[in-house]
Amino acid sequence: MKPQRKRKRNRNRNTNSSFPNSNNQLRSIEIKNTDATIVGDINQLPEECISHAISLTTPRDACVSSAVSCAFRSAADSDATWQRFLPSDYSSFLSQSVDPVEYASKQQLYFRLCDHPLLINGGLMSFGLEKSSGAKCFMISAIALSIAWGHDLRYWKWIAIANSRFNECAMLNWVCWLDIRGKIDSRILTPNTEYAAYLVFKLTDGMQGVICPLQTTIITLAGDIVSQHSVSIWDRPTEYMTDHVRLPRERPDGWSEVKLGEFDSGDGIYGEVGMSFMETSNYYSKSGLIVQGIEVRPKH
Repeated sequence: MKPQRKRKRNRNRNTNSSFPNSNNQLRSIEIKNTDATIVGDINQLPEECISHAISLTTPRDACVSSAVSCAFRSAADSDATWQRFLPSDYSSFLSQSVDPVEYASKQQLYFRLCDHPLLINGGLMSFGLEKSSGAKCFMISAIALSIAWGHDLRYWKWIAIANSRFNECAMLNWVCWLDIRGKIDSRILTPNTEYAAYLVFKLTDGMQGVICPLQTTIITLAGDIVSQHSVSIWDRPTEYMTDHVRLPRERPDGWSEVKLGEFDSGDGIYGEVGMSFMETSNYYSKSGLIVQGIEVRPKH
C-alpha cells in the first residue's frame, strides 16, 4: 500500500477572500484609501492646529497653502497665523508712527508694513518688513544722518522731493570733504539675520567730482570694523575701477542705491552699528548728490 503523499500547503493562499489577489489592485486600493483618509483627516483638524502648523513655515508658504482647501485658507489667513510672522515688538513701532495705522487683520497689517513702511521717530526713520521673511527693515532719513557741514547752507541744501519717504532730502551744493555717517541700534533689528546697509541717493544732471576718485564705505559693529569696500555712485565703469568696486543700481521707487556693507545682527547684544560713506582723499570740488537716507534691510 502506497503511503499518501502530503499535500503541500499553499503559503500564498489568501485567508480572506475579500483581500486583493493582485499587487496592482493592492496599490490601487492603498492609493485611494490614502487620498480619502489623509486629506479628509487634515481638513477635519481644528483650525487652531492647522494655523499653528502653517505659522511654523514662512509668509510665502502661508500664501501658497491657502490654495489647498477652504480649511487651509481659513487657517492661513487667520490672525493667529500672521501674528507669528509679525515681529514680537511690532506694536511699539505702530505707536511711534507719525500717522495712525488702520488694518482689518494681522495679514493686512503685515503686507501694509511690507508695501508701505511707516514713518517713525517723528518722521526721521521708516520701519517696514521684508516680504518673504518678515525681517525688520529701516531707513534713516538724511536729516538724521551725520553729514559733514550738512547744516551749512553754503554746502548742503535741504529740499523736498515728491517720491521720497521723508519730508526733506539733502542736496550737495559743493564740498571738498564728503563724509556721511549713520548709526542704528542692532537690538531693534531682527536677531540672527544677515543685514546690508545701502546709501539711497540721486545724481543731478550737473553733478561734478563724484566719478573719480572712488568712495570708501565702512561698517562697524560695537566699534569694530566688520566691512570695508570701495564703491562708486556713478553707474558706468571707468578706467579707475576694478572688479572689486561696487556700483549702484536703480531701485523700484526711482532712486539709486549702493551697498555700503554687510553685518550680522547676532542675538541683539552687539550694540550700535555704524555706517559710513566718504571721499576724503583729495580736495576736488564735489556737487550734485541728493541723499534720501541709509537703508538697513536683509541682504538677500
